[in-house]
Amino acid sequence: MQKIISEDALRRALARMSAEQSQAWLAPQLIGSVQAALSTPWILDIDATVKPIYGRQQGAQIGYNAQKPGRPSHVYHSYFVANLRISLGVEVLPGNEHAGARGMPGLWKALERLPRTQWPTYARGDCGYGNEAVMLEFEERGLPYLFKLRHTTKVKALVKAMMGRGELWQDCGDGWQALESTLKLSGWTRERRVILVRENPARAPVTIEGKARRGK
Repeated sequence: MQKIISEDALRRALARMSAEQSQAWLAPQLIGSVQAALSTPWILDIDATVKPIYGRQQGAQIGYNAQKPGRPSHVYHSYFVANLRISLGVEVLPGNEHAGARGMPGLWKALERLPRTQWPTYARGDCGYGNEAVMLEFEERGLPYLFKLRHTTKVKALVKAMMGRGELWQDCGDGWQALESTLKLSGWTRERRVILVRENPARAPVTIEGKARRGK
């Protein structure tokens, strides 16, 4: 290096860029810095984190906030390479835009900067993403996903019906069993595959005479 610009010069240059221009310039640099790690199979983790705001900050809105109800917040919709915790991007949105579907535009922009050969093997997320709108987007793009489902009436009914079907449960190691079934919830346009997971009854804690012990 022969020389570097001063901090003041950098600040003035960045101040001339709009938010859209700076994002268009920065996003490819962020993807480029981690792209070499995406040539092997990997899993995409998606999540939304609520951050309470104290004082006044741009975009802070009152929305879902389990820790500080009624307090304005931001929501961070983030996309990570699982286990490595490499970030592919974060969308900072107002606190009333906490639904998983709100973060999908940013996710698809990040993935579309990658060749299809570097896309994840599948994506996973919590029950905030297990809804028709989000799942359809993944299905239309041919990207497998694994999302949790909320304990709605039909989900509870399926679990109750399958708990007694011991012959259908398969051992999946570490004291857990899994069962594959199908389900169509209200609002879904199609029937979908679901996986139920439970602790192996033979190894689960049981209560006898008011004390818990391991089953044999």
